[in-house]
Amino acid sequence: MSNSSSIPSDDANKSILLQQLSTQLPNYATILDLTSNEITKIAAASAWFDYLLNSQEVAQNYSHAIFSLKRILRDGPANTDITLPNAPALPTPPTSTPFSDIFGFVGPLITRIKKHPNYTEAIGKTLGIIAAIKPAIDTSTLQPLLTIDIQGGHPVISWKSNGTSALEIEADHGTGSFSLLTIRMSSGYQDNTPLPASGSASVWKYRTIYHIHDEQVGHWSQVLEVGVKGV
Repeated sequence: MSNSSSIPSDDANKSILLQQLSTQLPNYATILDLTSNEITKIAAASAWFDYLLNSQEVAQNYSHAIFSLKRILRDGPANTDITLPNAPALPTPPTSTPFSDIFGFVGPLITRIKKHPNYTEAIGKTLGIIAAIKPAIDTSTLQPLLTIDIQGGHPVISWKSNGTSALEIEADHGTGSFSLLTIRMSSGYQDNTPLPASGSASVWKYRTIYHIHDEQVGHWSQVLEVGVKGV
């Protein structure tokens, strides 16, 4: 792909780039000799990529809830109330027409824009097509610091990304062992695992580790414990 340095490596920042191009490119269509078809395709790419990312997150959360329920059915704890999670409601899809290999289209378009005689660094910053120089991350000391809140009886975990790509979260829902709960690109996650039976309580534990380019980096967080109660 041409000019790949302007294309972020992770989906979250790819989405941000598309949103910025979709919003700002119409303002420069004339001076950069962009066609109406190119502007329309960028808008469609942004809308559909964002829609699919959101749909993927909804589906993953539902999958994790089903996995947790399967584990309870298989391994207990005994006498736990079994409640099926609500089926996910996906976002409404865009009305525009999707097309494949959107970054195969965006990359060469960015290259052409940068070679245009009217292009300036100020335009590049406005469009978000100047690759930012990020300071190196010291992974030898990198460790997530978690905070927790309760909403509707369920734990909500928060953290800072500290320049990383994602956070891997493992949980122990009273079984005595940790297993993968989710991997999140955005900061914040509500654990919708079914709560204990009405009137009973349990201690849930969490530990996390950062990811960069789909690889674990740094150190596991300290184990965070929270009491949950059935309602």
